[in-house]
Amino acid sequence: MSRRVVISGVGTVTGFGYGAEALWDGLVAGRSCLRRITRFDPSGLRCQIAGEARDFSARDHVPKSYRKAVKVMARDIELAVAAAKAAVESAGIVTKGTLADEAGAPTYAPARVGCQIGAGLIAAELPELTMALATSTDEDGKFSYARWGKEGMDNLTPLWLLKYLPNMLACHVTIIHEACGPSNTITCGEASGTLSIGESMRVIQRDDADLCFSGGAESKINAMGMLRLEYAGRLGPVSAEPGRDEEVWRTVRPFDREARGGAVGEGAGIVLLEA
Repeated sequence: MSRRVVISGVGTVTGFGYGAEALWDGLVAGRSCLRRITRFDPSGLRCQIAGEARDFSARDHVPKSYRKAVKVMARDIELAVAAAKAAVESAGIVTKGTLADEAGAPTYAPARVGCQIGAGLIAAELPELTMALATSTDEDGKFSYARWGKEGMDNLTPLWLLKYLPNMLACHVTIIHEACGPSNTITCGEASGTLSIGESMRVIQRDDADLCFSGGAESKINAMGMLRLEYAGRLGPVSAEPGRDEEVWRTVRPFDREARGGAVGEGAGIVLLEA
């Protein structure tokens, strides 16, 4: 347990854009990412703003041969995959995912690369559930568990479950970068990312790996997820009309004694730990 461990690369995806440099520039400029939600119609919610990573798709950050796999990535997974790529670029190392079709060899042997990533509660997308739920009602229009098992589940898209398992964040990162060392997923709410860094450190210290992906990713910008928080009274009553984004974000003041609630966001932070 005497091996020294350092953080050699930092990768982020936030409302400020791709990479830690974009995040840092946004922070020092005092900008906010809170805008009216565009990923779904928020009109029925009391809180209609969030910190979205707009114009983002994991397709732009995976090898061409892996782009089809993006179809089975929930938003949380997409964020993690892109942040992992940014971390590799930040550290200046070579992996299978950065080599693509070029000749060469990765910096570390695959068996010496681990991955520990924290995950949150991944909420299913409503369009994927709608058909299944619509065919699971009884004659009175009420939800029926019997019909859900007999008919409703057959209307879920193929490989549906693979989009929403929390371990799929680390799974896709390890496949892309051929990290064949110890892999783990930590699901402890907001503490998951920090705990995963400690896990990666111990993996390297006991000489089970020389390099580890670590950190966390989550998107709370989902109709089901936001409704859950709204019922819990955690979101502020902030309506937002299109085109007035520069005004609405000022209503969210988390450290103000008179704060009426918060707003949600999405993002990922992946670091590389090396011996």
